[in-house]
Amino acid sequence: MSLQPETPALERFSTPEDIARHLQITRRQVLQAARQNLLPAHPISFGRRRRIWRFKISEVDVAIARRTANSNGVLIADEGTMASGSSRSRKEKSNG
Repeated sequence: MSLQPETPALERFSTPEDIARHLQITRRQVLQAARQNLLPAHPISFGRRRRIWRFKISEVDVAIARRTANSNGVLIADEGTMASGSSRSRKEKSNG
């Protein structure tokens, strides 16, 4: 009988493909969201520009759960991390 507390197993890092399957979106959408800081990601750099992105599914799930949905089911930005509408629609609004 051991009195030592149980340590949780370390979560493995997941690839963009794993996250895409988990969220049912494309790999490209996962990478774009990571670059825009919409999904928590861990970039691993080898060289100046090349990045390999790794994710933890639990972090992605928490980030998505923190975003709330309005009655139309559209995600609402929290802390200014998600822009409302496309860049084109924002440009048209600013031009009048």
